[in-house]
Amino acid sequence: MSLLAATGIVGGYGAADEILKGAALAVADGELVAIIGPNGAGKSTLLKAIAGLLRLKAGQILLDGADVTGLSARSRARTGIAFVPQEANIFPTMSVRENLEMGGFLASKAAVAAGIAAQFERFPMLAEKRRAAARTLSGGQRQTLAMAMALMVAPRLLLLDEPSAGLSPKAADLLFETIVAVHQAGTAIAMVEQNAREALAIADRGVVLVDGRVAHVGPARAMADDPDIGRLFLGGN
Repeated sequence: MSLLAATGIVGGYGAADEILKGAALAVADGELVAIIGPNGAGKSTLLKAIAGLLRLKAGQILLDGADVTGLSARSRARTGIAFVPQEANIFPTMSVRENLEMGGFLASKAAVAAGIAAQFERFPMLAEKRRAAARTLSGGQRQTLAMAMALMVAPRLLLLDEPSAGLSPKAADLLFETIVAVHQAGTAIAMVEQNAREALAIADRGVVLVDGRVAHVGPARAMADDPDIGRLFLGGN
C-alpha cells in the first residue's frame, strides 16, 4: 500500500477552472518522487490539492489508507502532510529560531524545543544563524529554513514546490544535497521541480504531468535516460 494515493484529481482555482483533469500521484513510504512536465501542466496545483489548499471537484486522497479528501489543510498537516510552497515560505522579519517555532505551531512546547534542537543538529548553518533575521539568509539558506520549518512536525510526507527556483547553480546543488539527506533519513517526498534532470537524478521515481493528467510514470533513472522524455522535458536532442 502506498503512503499517499491520490486518484482522479479534478480541480483548479475557480468554479469553472479545471487545471487538474484526473491527475494521480502515489508515493510509497520513504520514497522520493519527482514531478516534472511543461509549464501550466498543473504540477504545483497537484501539490496544493494534496496539501488541502485547493477544493476538489472530484477525486480521492488517501494517506496510509485513510481518506483525507475532506480534511482542511490544517487537519491534513496533523495527519503528517507538510507543504513547502515556492514563495512566501518563511517569516522574513523573524529570527531563524522564531521561524522554527512557527513551523512547530501544531506541536506541544516540549516537542517544539526538541524539534528545534533536532533541526539545528541536522542543519548546522541554521544553528549558527539562529538569532539572525530570516531575511538576511541567502536564497538557498531560506529554502533550507523553509524545509526545516516543515520538518518541525516530523511529517510522513513532505511536499516541495519548486525548491530550487531562483537559486544559483551552486546553491541549487547544495539544496538538492539537503533534500537527499532528508529523504535518506526516511521522510517520503513529492517534489515539483523546474530542474527536471537534477530532480530525476536524486529521485526514486518520476511522474510526468501534461495538461492536468499523468502522461508517464517510471523509475527516475530510466526516465532520465529515455530519449523521448529527454527531448520533451530535459532539454535533450
